[in-house]
Amino acid sequence: MASAQLKQVLAGIDLFAGLSPAAISQIADTGATFKTAAGGKVISEGAQEAGLRVVLDGSATVDVGGQSRGEIGVGDYVGELSMIDGAPRSANVVAGPNGVTTFALSSMAFMPLVRGDGDIAAALLKTLVARLRKVEAAANNS
Repeated sequence: MASAQLKQVLAGIDLFAGLSPAAISQIADTGATFKTAAGGKVISEGAQEAGLRVVLDGSATVDVGGQSRGEIGVGDYVGELSMIDGAPRSANVVAGPNGVTTFALSSMAFMPLVRGDGDIAAALLKTLVARLRKVEAAANNS
């Protein structure tokens, strides 16, 4: 995938919403792109490696403890929590029928970016707070 396309996908995810083109470039330059053939494991539940995976091409299925959590496609991402806290993976992600190409950003690579750029840290906090509010609202409505 061309660098401009990668940056466009990264800029389009809520985790990085509102970041400057320079910050998006910094994130894009820090990660790596991986291709996984159909049926191949992208992430294994319980694995110690931590980091974000953003789908750039193709699709993948997600399951937690054998329970399907659905399919992810271009622009979807997983692993943002492990990228932040370094905890083991909480799900399996398996490449779909046409394989999947993902952008990977490890916790070790991401944390210096957060420490060095307040805008990246603020964008991350906004996204996580929005998710927490959504979970709280759902819990209050049930």
